[in-house]
Amino acid sequence: MSSNSLQREQEALGNPSFYRKTFYVLSLYWRGEEKVFAWWSLFVLFVLSLLAVATALSINEWYKHFYNAIQELDSHRFYILVVVFLAIILFSVVRSVLITYLVDVFALRWRRWLTNHYLSAWIIESNRPHHVEHCVDNPDQRIAEDINKFTFETIDLACGLLYTLVSVISFSIVLIGISGDALLWGVSIPAYMFWAAILYALLGTYISQKIGFKLVSLSNNQQRSEADLRYFLFRFRDGSTMQENHAGRSGEKDRISEKLDVSLANMRRTIRVKMRLSLFTESYSQLSLIFSSLLAVPRFFLRRHHVRRCHADKFGVRQPVWKPQLVHQCLPPPG
Repeated sequence: MSSNSLQREQEALGNPSFYRKTFYVLSLYWRGEEKVFAWWSLFVLFVLSLLAVATALSINEWYKHFYNAIQELDSHRFYILVVVFLAIILFSVVRSVLITYLVDVFALRWRRWLTNHYLSAWIIESNRPHHVEHCVDNPDQRIAEDINKFTFETIDLACGLLYTLVSVISFSIVLIGISGDALLWGVSIPAYMFWAAILYALLGTYISQKIGFKLVSLSNNQQRSEADLRYFLFRFRDGSTMQENHAGRSGEKDRISEKLDVSLANMRRTIRVKMRLSLFTESYSQLSLIFSSLLAVPRFFLRRHHVRRCHADKFGVRQPVWKPQLVHQCLPPPG
């Protein structure tokens, strides 16, 4: 925050890129006085995120046994599975509460430490603290609001990213196991459902990123314009620019209105981008419901056709005679 601190950071980093600057700010807390708490909290959050994926896999496996028990009219197994489900849900609730609590405590302590760090750089270490705004716009708003958002949202995004990556790996293994093969223009594609799901997800991610990428700069501009507006309002209330005559007050009001217009114009641009992004994400989400069924239907009809032919061969009739005890003899091996 101070000119001296900024110079030292720039000298240490040379001409840093955005990613190097971000890594530098992130690593401050893990090299500071609370590094023991920081590393332990990071480890516990990592374990809890892995347990969240394990819970999702357990529920996915539970559904298979649950519906098998219903189909087989096995009441004893059905009630056992209900108890198992309640145990899984209880574990999931406890894990969710723990991770929510730890994220909040971790973010609070990180914000306190980082705020004190930059307050010291601005107020104590700086030779001319009133001139810091020449290097950083609205330093008070950066410390009060940006650090708060930076700490909470960084931890939340990190936990979400970890959960997503582990989920992709875990459920990809499951999907590969049940995908089977498909013929496309005479070419056999192994685990076709898996590759189709990957392509669908990559396509949706790419289009979402292209549509919503502007929101990053728009959000930054919005924070800057809102901070400028608050500064001019505070300056007028403080009386440092108060004019006794009507012309002076009218001029100050016009300057505040200009800051408001800048903020509202940026908000209108943000709304338009959000509308386009929402239009795509909602359509993408709804299409994904039928997309999965469309992927599974060809293999389902192929298996059903195989069962019919098997029954026709066994009973010497054209129409299949459905007998559950014979289905397992007719189904092709998985994969």
